[in-house]
Amino acid sequence: MFEPKSENEAAEVATSISSVAASPASTSQAMTYAQLLHHGCAYLESEGMAKQQVKNLASALRLWVDSHGYSMAKVVAEEFGASFDAFFTRFCDVIAERLAIRTQKDRQEQLLRWRRVADALRHKDTLPAAFSDALLQCLRQSPLTLRQIARESGIGVHSLQYWSSGRGQPRGEAVNQLPKLEAVLELPKATLISRLPLARRTRYARGVEKNDITTSFTKVRRAQMARVGHYAMTFTPRLTQQWTDLLRLKTDRMRDEARGRNTWRVKPIERVGMPVTPAMVINGRVCPTGAVHWANFSSYLGWLKLPAPEGHSMDASEADTLAWLADPDLVVSYAHWRINFSDMKFHNGVNVFLQLVESYLRPKTGFVWLRHDLLKTVPGLELLSDDSVGDGASDRSRWQRHCEMARRKIRAFRERAEDTMGVRLSRDPTERIAVILQDEFPLKRLVAFVETLERSAPPPAHHRDYCAWIRDVLMCRLFISNPLRVSQYAVMTFRADGRGNLLRVGPGQYRIKFDAADFKNEKGAAHMPYDVAVDPLVAPWIDRYLAEARPYLVDADETDRLLLAAAVGPRKAKSFLERLGMQENKGWSAGGMLHRLKVLTSTYIESCPGFGPHAFRHVIATDHLRRNPGDYLNVATLLHDKLETVLKSYGHLRVADGLRVLSSGIREATSQLAAERKAA
Repeated sequence: MFEPKSENEAAEVATSISSVAASPASTSQAMTYAQLLHHGCAYLESEGMAKQQVKNLASALRLWVDSHGYSMAKVVAEEFGASFDAFFTRFCDVIAERLAIRTQKDRQEQLLRWRRVADALRHKDTLPAAFSDALLQCLRQSPLTLRQIARESGIGVHSLQYWSSGRGQPRGEAVNQLPKLEAVLELPKATLISRLPLARRTRYARGVEKNDITTSFTKVRRAQMARVGHYAMTFTPRLTQQWTDLLRLKTDRMRDEARGRNTWRVKPIERVGMPVTPAMVINGRVCPTGAVHWANFSSYLGWLKLPAPEGHSMDASEADTLAWLADPDLVVSYAHWRINFSDMKFHNGVNVFLQLVESYLRPKTGFVWLRHDLLKTVPGLELLSDDSVGDGASDRSRWQRHCEMARRKIRAFRERAEDTMGVRLSRDPTERIAVILQDEFPLKRLVAFVETLERSAPPPAHHRDYCAWIRDVLMCRLFISNPLRVSQYAVMTFRADGRGNLLRVGPGQYRIKFDAADFKNEKGAAHMPYDVAVDPLVAPWIDRYLAEARPYLVDADETDRLLLAAAVGPRKAKSFLERLGMQENKGWSAGGMLHRLKVLTSTYIESCPGFGPHAFRHVIATDHLRRNPGDYLNVATLLHDKLETVLKSYGHLRVADGLRVLSSGIREATSQLAAERKAA
């Protein structure tokens, strides 16, 4: 006799769908008739059966359910197992009174086919891709109560509720308890474990130990976090309204004084590869530049309310306004704090922040300069003035003159800091790839990494790991052959009709195509479309991925994006997007690719702390310039970037180029002198 589930448990995990469950001997995975119909039809179509035949089989299964008085929510139990003959006889008796003899025979043959399909599906993983959804479905379909499952598996009721609600996932020792839970739920081995992110279970790289190397910048960031924690300002109603007004102004291409440099572009949400935040959304579209500006200003506003001696100890109800960008003393104090916070470095983060503040105070185009009503939000701000503003001047005139003078003070500080301290890097961008760049042939080391990954295939029986491995090899091959930014690969699509970004143009032949608007720098080097061939060495992996891996990855049926995740973590719905009727694309995010590449490179490259996709671009550019000194134009073409950007990023190599030419000249001079002495 099973004990009933409590009301609280029923609220967290729905009561069992059926009181009759399949016996352990007859099934290895609980499945409802609705699921059998859905997955069975897909299975039959994959076997090459015509659509009309599949429809006829679907009608037969519905007739079976109706004949026995079941519902589609009932779990497929012994009637499709050891007791099939008895239930089949009853089915034949029922339809004998309703159908013609020929139709009866068809339905009988179709039900025998359904029994074979059910047997096949029981040994095939048809649960949802997400760990929480799969666990919730299994808990609902189990004949055991939640307390019984907890008692037999050794996992607490609270943990089962927490995991199945999607609020969290097993970590550490809890992962080791999952095999027993799978046994209690009568699931095939690793059914639940395989749905955890790869980092929480044994990687497919068996026998390979991950390098545990911490970079100097990581140590600095940890020390900074320990010092102040997360201090950035969050949106309040007042700040939300101001930010919405800002986005509306900056994205209006037809406003007065609008220019290419002071106008922000917007994209459809499906063409954005990064996580969407409230700072980016305007009129149902996404403005990536908004996230960059918000990151700078939320840090400043958050610093205002930090307790002394770190911050300004301002009350949170006073700090939530962009008007504080017009206080030059506070802006400069914050810049001093950031410099001290970064080991006395005037780095580009501080420099960019000051430049952004200056742009907001710029006459005629600056958002803060244009909004004299912001003065009301900072009653304690003492306005700067000079003789050009009389006593009877309007609030607008006084505010705008104050903004102009504040801008000059901030700019003077920035130029003085740049002159005396120089704009330095907050971190060494080559530290993570030093082991690659130190090699005489960096590109060779990068290719060797991918080949090592190719030789590390998991057993095909470990299906999710196997699919992830094929995807990982393809991803790394693409980053080498076509070194685009990770955001391009995050939004890259493939469609069989040829309308995606990855196009099949012939057997073993592919091209990558993007519009100029898809690029971060569409106003610069990317003003032209990107339409290039994929290296022939990559094509076999694309074919293999599309056939063997992608159909089984997360959300493969719900998105046309090329690269997909192998497992999903807790998916927290973004309420602000739901309120706006918007939804993020279900493909793999740029952040997910970044994390995965760090894991792969730290695992398969000796003495490497791991690096992300942008490092591929750096290695490829550096390698090309070493082998082709001074060829910056081709590097700009390879990276689809501006020549000025390439010169700024790789100009230091010109010193090495000059020394290489000098060394060659010295060798030639020495050789000629030796020849002259020999002739004499």
